[in-house]
Amino acid sequence: MRDRSLSETETYVQATSMLSVAMTDFPKIGQVVDQIRWIAVPVPRPKPNEIAIKLAASAMHKDEIYAAQGTSLGRFFGPKTVSEAHPYVMGSSVVGTVVAIGDAVTKFAPGDSVIVIPNHLGEIGSWATYRCVAESMVMLKPTSLSHVQAAALTMASCVAWAAINHGNVRCGDRCLVVGASGAVGIMMVQILHSMGAVVTGVCSGANDKFVQERGAKRVIDYTKEDFGNTGQNSFDRVFDALGGYETEQSAVRVLTRRGRFVTVVGPQRYIGETKLSWYAFSKVLAHILWRVVASRLRGPRYIFGATLPKNVVASAMAHIVQYDISMPIEAEVPFQLDAVKDAVTLLISHRTRGRIVINFDLPC
Repeated sequence: MRDRSLSETETYVQATSMLSVAMTDFPKIGQVVDQIRWIAVPVPRPKPNEIAIKLAASAMHKDEIYAAQGTSLGRFFGPKTVSEAHPYVMGSSVVGTVVAIGDAVTKFAPGDSVIVIPNHLGEIGSWATYRCVAESMVMLKPTSLSHVQAAALTMASCVAWAAINHGNVRCGDRCLVVGASGAVGIMMVQILHSMGAVVTGVCSGANDKFVQERGAKRVIDYTKEDFGNTGQNSFDRVFDALGGYETEQSAVRVLTRRGRFVTVVGPQRYIGETKLSWYAFSKVLAHILWRVVASRLRGPRYIFGATLPKNVVASAMAHIVQYDISMPIEAEVPFQLDAVKDAVTLLISHRTRGRIVINFDLPC
């Protein structure tokens, strides 16, 4: 598992500061890219139960941008104080090489290639050279995965795998994936296909071939057709990676009475981009709770498919490796400020297919 020279430990021990992509002021909504800068910050040192990791790759997630601007769940996980003295270092995804361990760490050693398990509490600090994380939130990287692939698919595979488990999918089930060309959606398509499900994807016509090549038997172009018009009892399961009341209503029209609608987003499409009032946020939660309860009495079932990543990451990664499932890479960018800014702009455009990954090994 140890795939890099231990001389990196010596480099880490000697380093005192490192460059990071960070903010020193609160951004306006939609303008995070205008606030991020190169900032020199101290090199972190591991506590007794932590390991220090030299970053090799970090996938970009929209939720990181939403947290930084304080929208959606970012109101809980976003920065509370931001200044020159207390910069907000962006990034959550961590894949890299262990360069140091705390005194209480027993499962890892310098040189191990590792993945940090996504944290539901909203972590930051990965758009930098080094990160220190608790040993309990780290796993060895499967040797069959590159650093870039591991970074790209870990979070999406956890979300997709959890949703599919909630759907209780069996071989031969007719499954529809809404938002099939996005990072979570394309993982759903591939996992469902590997399980023997008959998969239909919903995306734009421009992504028809992209989705079919990864396991969809059919693709519905949402710009031309409402999938809700395909007829009652057309599907056993509908998986929603897009969100919106309209998606839910269309799903009810095509599902069997005993079918399941599994959403990982909820009734508010692009919820992360909006700074919901507490009243609006409570309405979203109330709708989810009401639909979960009401659908138990009259199907199809409504299921909010969120699960803590740490509860599913081992089984999700095992399945990914067994069936040689990969994440399409929209772009690999070097750890360089202008490249990262351009990537953030692309990320929030809703035009990406798969993931954008910062590859720390690319020349700047």
